[in-house]
Amino acid sequence: MRTYLVLISCLVGSAALQAQNNLGYLNSMEIIYLMPEMKEVQKKLTDHSTELQEEFKKMADGFQKLQADYKANAAKWSETIRQLKEEEVIQEQQKIQRAQEAFQQDLQEKERLLFEPLLVKADSAIKLVAKEKSLQYVFDTSKNALLYAEENGDISKFVKMKLGIDPNAKPQGMME
Repeated sequence: MRTYLVLISCLVGSAALQAQNNLGYLNSMEIIYLMPEMKEVQKKLTDHSTELQEEFKKMADGFQKLQADYKANAAKWSETIRQLKEEEVIQEQQKIQRAQEAFQQDLQEKERLLFEPLLVKADSAIKLVAKEKSLQYVFDTSKNALLYAEENGDISKFVKMKLGIDPNAKPQGMME
């Protein structure tokens, strides 16, 4: 009995060591920020951000002038003129809010476009290293995410069979 327990213990320990050798991890953000292309990406983002900020500042300055004119002259204007100027101020304020949102979306899109080639390059390198090192799984510590998994590690079909479900069945309407 004791020999049997030792044998089982050795097998479990061996399996655990084998599983450890099939796992890898990295910090993708650290790698991406260290890539040589990152300096150019950061410069382009900074330049684009500065350009958007300058445009927004022009709009904000125009709004402040309009608002100051309204405050300075509202008492002199007739009710009709005051209402028209009030509407103009409100419309300009709404225009600035929409512009601010549009500029933010523009900057995010620019960032996405600039980062995409770096992400693709890093992903390709991760997959190559994983295969070279015979890793089945690679985790990203910066995102708490699985970056790479060997197809033979997917046990979904076995779980489906255990539950009496067709192993090739796919739910309708489920996004993959």
